[in-house]
Amino acid sequence: MPEYLSPGVYVEEVDAGPRPIAGVSTSTAGMVGVTQRGPTTGKPKLVTNFLEYQTTFGGFLPEPDPAIRDAWANNPAEGGRWWLFPLAVKGFFDNGGQRLYVKRVVSGAAGAATGTLGTGLVSAVTQDAAAGAKTLQLGHLIGFTGADEITVFRGSDNVEIGTTTITAYSSTGRVTLGTPLTAGVKAARGDYVQTAPRDATPSLRFSASSPGSWGKGVQVRIQPSVSAALPALPDPDEGPLVITALTAAADRDAASIQVTAVPGLDPDELPGDVWILVDERRFKVTVAQPADGEVTLTFPEGTTHAPWAPGLTVRRVRRANAGAGPQLRISGSGRLYEGAVTQLDTGDKLTTLNVVSIGPDDVVTFDADTPELVFETARVRLVESTVDTRFTDPGGGSVTETFRNLRLTGDAPGTVAGTLASQSRLVRATTLDGISTDPTEFPTPGTGSWLTLADEGSDAFDGLTVADFVGADGGSGKRTGIVALEDIDEVAICAVPGVWAGTVESALVTHCEQLKDRFAVLDPQDGLDIEGIQAFREPFDTKYAALYYPWLVVNDPSTGQFVEAPPSGHVIGIYARTDTERGVHKAPANAVIRGIRLTDGIAQDVTKRHQDLLNPRGINALRFFPGLGQRVWGARTLSSDTSWKYVNVRRLFLFLEESIDEGTQWVVFEPNDEPLWALMRQTVANFLTTVWRTGALAGTTADEAFFVQCDRSTMTDDDIANGRLICVIGVAPVFPAEFVIFRIQQKTREPQLV
Repeated sequence: MPEYLSPGVYVEEVDAGPRPIAGVSTSTAGMVGVTQRGPTTGKPKLVTNFLEYQTTFGGFLPEPDPAIRDAWANNPAEGGRWWLFPLAVKGFFDNGGQRLYVKRVVSGAAGAATGTLGTGLVSAVTQDAAAGAKTLQLGHLIGFTGADEITVFRGSDNVEIGTTTITAYSSTGRVTLGTPLTAGVKAARGDYVQTAPRDATPSLRFSASSPGSWGKGVQVRIQPSVSAALPALPDPDEGPLVITALTAAADRDAASIQVTAVPGLDPDELPGDVWILVDERRFKVTVAQPADGEVTLTFPEGTTHAPWAPGLTVRRVRRANAGAGPQLRISGSGRLYEGAVTQLDTGDKLTTLNVVSIGPDDVVTFDADTPELVFETARVRLVESTVDTRFTDPGGGSVTETFRNLRLTGDAPGTVAGTLASQSRLVRATTLDGISTDPTEFPTPGTGSWLTLADEGSDAFDGLTVADFVGADGGSGKRTGIVALEDIDEVAICAVPGVWAGTVESALVTHCEQLKDRFAVLDPQDGLDIEGIQAFREPFDTKYAALYYPWLVVNDPSTGQFVEAPPSGHVIGIYARTDTERGVHKAPANAVIRGIRLTDGIAQDVTKRHQDLLNPRGINALRFFPGLGQRVWGARTLSSDTSWKYVNVRRLFLFLEESIDEGTQWVVFEPNDEPLWALMRQTVANFLTTVWRTGALAGTTADEAFFVQCDRSTMTDDDIANGRLICVIGVAPVFPAEFVIFRIQQKTREPQLV
């Protein structure tokens, strides 16, 4: 009850009338099967088209080795053709399916492909250069000093091209060489340079994100990269910023220049050493007393420079430190963190420094002294890493990924290991004891720049068993096989395409019977004759599953050949299409089968006389009709109870039960009395009226279609005292017109008397 304790206006929201019940989806499917790749842990993954399936789980599977193939395909009791699973998924989407949850099955002996990096310092050539060139464009200079001896390699075969020395560099990565190149280099070929021989000490291990031989096609590259470039701040005692310009032309190597007098160039107010920046070069100068509006700047003896024109900008650059020391004031120091690796670029030297602490006023303390002279033009670059991955699917298509600004060590978010674990579809990373944050010992493959994960990857199909399809219950998010479909409440139709093993199909039926909110489509063994399919059907008696016969003929895009495929994937797609176009009450039959061979798309011809034997036993036939195409011609469950012999009736009740269950959760713990009962009756009646109006229930009026009782006639005092609210609902489902009968008789013309 609301409280009214003081005078005033109170605005309140009051619930009025019954709460609506929303019908649940009936076209969401779940499938369990062997895929080329994809996650094996966690909940089943949703895919909404076949391209998305290929991106997540890979393409079509090749037929396994004859020994493995025959062990499964020739086993009538516990066999299957599980390698046809991708064809079933394609059939689902070809026939109108829109949402499919896939759970990958792997052998318990399957292993993920791996590869281990050593250490070294490598930088890729990013621009072609001809033989004799004295400059080279590199991808990065992290770990370099600016005066390094480098060896140039050809990327295609890792053959050494030559050795030279860096004499100068620019912030863009272009370096000047002491000796010209002895041969041309090409960026597209993957040419690169390294500063010293690589060390084989293991530093970082990459592994494929899931088991299987597919991982041997994965390549990964990790490179040092700059996450932020932060300017050094001038020492407060250095005075203000001063910008002036030449007042007269300066000859080449002139000993002094004349600049406009501006505030801040008074020699009496300047520190002992003054430095200027002219044409991107830094010079030490002596400042003469201003006279007639000009200032004379004199260079030390022996200074060389280019000729300069009048008006050229001359800028005084201030020192950022008063001598070598472990501290610098850095603008944007909040981007740094303790333990961060940085590279200080003073314009003539590159120095690697590790951050020890970040204090007030942007003062950063490093683990070593900075160079003697650091100016405000210097940049402190935060060094982290970039990981690139790539994979080309043998069946077509490719996946590439790039992850930037990653810390090298640790497994938290933002690190190489943590980021790949949460975001990469291809690889995982593990740091090893030999890893170092020193850029000169960066994780590097033994040769080249890319690491191919060539070790240990195996599908181990010879160890695959029916137990892998059934799965195990390890709790939410940790279930495997069929059991994992329990994690997805939205699944309404499910199958294990291509597997006819009794253990697997029994587990699938049990799964549906226990959850009571989904329906299974079973596959028979391929190649069965009429007597064989009848024998196959005999062990089943369930209202939660249907069986379709025979198999279908489809094109395998990976080989270009026509192969026989299990019908369950195509049939579930027809279920979903019928639900979307007509409703779950419509029998999913007399529907054209899409995605199969245009002629002879059904593996065995089923005639009317054959179906006369199959239909009463609950075996749904797939048939060809001239002029009508290839169609599903049956809609019966595997139940011996005639009340539940039709697929659409069983699935209609699943839809009603699940919708009412989810739509009335608000009733729990409400006061169990007449107002609640009335609200319950109205809530359910409104929902069933909507269902009736869609044609899902029989009857010319709502009263003929259903009834809802929730009152003293459905509950005793004992029920109420024990917290039970009992609502009795009766509905009249529509049954399919399975047998359309026209009775025609001859009518004799009777004479009429005039």
